[in-house]
Amino acid sequence: MTKVEASVEINKQVRDVFAYASDWRHWEEWREGVSDLKPTTESRRGNNSRYAYKALVAGMKFNLETEIHYFKENVGWQGIVKKGFPHKMQWVFENKVNVTKVTYTIEFGPPLFILGPLLDFFILKPSWQRMLEKTLNNLKIHFEGPPENKG
Repeated sequence: MTKVEASVEINKQVRDVFAYASDWRHWEEWREGVSDLKPTTESRRGNNSRYAYKALVAGMKFNLETEIHYFKENVGWQGIVKKGFPHKMQWVFENKVNVTKVTYTIEFGPPLFILGPLLDFFILKPSWQRMLEKTLNNLKIHFEGPPENKG
């Protein structure tokens, strides 16, 4: 399994960041590459809720369905893909006195037996890394606005 991780600090309290980030109705606003999101279970928040969506990764569009596990208010959750490109995501929210550290981790296996490691190293891993960083930057901008131009 390949692991990709990114973190960001947001100048807002953890309860505000978590409330927004854990609400699936906002995911298309800030999660990079995610579109056509819809719940597929009656439960729409927390453990065992599922969401179908399209995700753009390394220039390829995937139809995915993810199930939420280990959901804990103001702490985080894990998403395990049940349909589509196999991977799992972990979201962790840390309270740091009016600042929230958000860490987003994705673990995936190379899709092809022989070409998998090369595809993984040169294309998939860098693409996932950019996606994680853009996603977290989008979340930060939602709360803090765009960075000031210091040029």
